[in-house]
Amino acid sequence: MNRTLGVFSSESGRERWNAFVRNSSMGHLMQTCEWGDFKAALGWTVHRIAIEREGELVAGAQMLLRPLPVLPLTVAYIPKGPIVDLGDGAIVEMLLSAIHQMARSQRAIMLKIEPNLLDDDRVHDLLTRCGFHHSVHTNQPRSTLIVDLSSGEHAVLANMRRKTRKLIRRATREGVEVVGGEGQDIDDFYRILEFTGEVKDFPIHDKAFYRQAWKAFWPSGSIHLLLAKYQRETVAGKMIFVFRDRSMHFWGGTSDSGRDMYASYLLQWEAIRWAMRRGCTHCDLWGIPDEIGDMVKRGQDVPKDGRGGLWGVYNFKRGFGGKVESYVGAYDYVYNPALYSVIQLFSRLSSVDTLSRLVEQFER
Repeated sequence: MNRTLGVFSSESGRERWNAFVRNSSMGHLMQTCEWGDFKAALGWTVHRIAIEREGELVAGAQMLLRPLPVLPLTVAYIPKGPIVDLGDGAIVEMLLSAIHQMARSQRAIMLKIEPNLLDDDRVHDLLTRCGFHHSVHTNQPRSTLIVDLSSGEHAVLANMRRKTRKLIRRATREGVEVVGGEGQDIDDFYRILEFTGEVKDFPIHDKAFYRQAWKAFWPSGSIHLLLAKYQRETVAGKMIFVFRDRSMHFWGGTSDSGRDMYASYLLQWEAIRWAMRRGCTHCDLWGIPDEIGDMVKRGQDVPKDGRGGLWGVYNFKRGFGGKVESYVGAYDYVYNPALYSVIQLFSRLSSVDTLSRLVEQFER
């Protein structure tokens, strides 16, 4: 017999939820209780919904809700979820029904999901049949590069581009060294992010965002801060997460002087080495242009001279080897069509491309 469960806020409940997420093939860091704690500290309300069969959790979703300013309404978001066997129609229907019931009870005008599923036409078709429609506004990158670490350092080095290996050695000769950081080093890390965001013209969060991430994940040991130093000055930084056998390189940047010394190359290599020491077999370099994933899916060759957007990031990351991995992307379920249309218009006019930043824009 199947039944719907919720809350999972007690210590034993959190342990049970996290075990379910870890043991699922669709599990992801963003569905853990720690990620929920992180987002709750930033103003989101967290709801965990699960389906239990014979005492075992078989499906679930950690749903985040954020109130809109002025209006007594919310937006709902399930990052890298829900977690459910799409081949089990009865469980899918039961879980989605519980999710929609919760979202509507919280006066959500829309629900955005970004399943942790590789790009597959069958998944797209299923989500469409379930009433979702594909959205170009994503919170998480749809395509990424995954480096295989299972064969050890020598194999990873051998799979790198020659230029990348050369620049790693050059940074070392320049006197750059990489050290582990602590919570008190967030200020230095943020200074690097601010500079990188300005130079590369991409948005970053405020300092509290990164502090809360550290606070939420540090007790479990699943977050790590690496800093590249030159003569005691921080010239590059990277914040890394670990989930199961995978390291994920979410946020990082390089100062002007760090760029001159190619500090980011040594930093990335040391981050990969750190992940291997932690027992990781894969490294997610986190985020490349979506069009690259589309090209790979169509069997096209990826050009070596792409420009604009995230192409510069891709040109750096591809030097470390890795395989392009693409996901199904974002899907929206609409509860209030009129207000959803207003949000879509606002997104186009203000170039807002994430749900979090959409809410931040409303709050301003």
